[in-house]
Amino acid sequence: MKKLYFFSLIVFVIFFLSGCVSTLKNYNPKNPDEAQIKDLLIQWEHTWNSGDVPGHLALWNDNAKIMYGKDRKIATKKEYVTILPERMRAIPSISLGSPTIKRTGNNADVDVNMSIGSYQSSTTYHLIKEHDSWSIVSWNY
Repeated sequence: MKKLYFFSLIVFVIFFLSGCVSTLKNYNPKNPDEAQIKDLLIQWEHTWNSGDVPGHLALWNDNAKIMYGKDRKIATKKEYVTILPERMRAIPSISLGSPTIKRTGNNADVDVNMSIGSYQSSTTYHLIKEHDSWSIVSWNY
């Protein structure tokens, strides 16, 4: 009986923990726009983690205002070109959780939990859809 109880407890813990870990990749989009937004965020995460500066910058809108650093400075996309490589070296790995997407016309706000090592940050991406594709206009954390 003790073995059955112990086995049941282990199975419960595994199911409980797997249900609590919600990742961006596991997110199930509700419509084609959400699928595009999910793909954009997956690309954002991948290009950051692989140190792909040009690929990462391509995800930002040309008119983006990009927050960076602990003191939350704002840079244009043109300025961020020189800032981004240092940011990627300082934070080599980021993972995003399951998003909450609020879309209004060609704009969307995406709330997502960002994990940097053991540090967790609530982050909001502000997106715009132009020419049938989404890009990041700004973000705040």
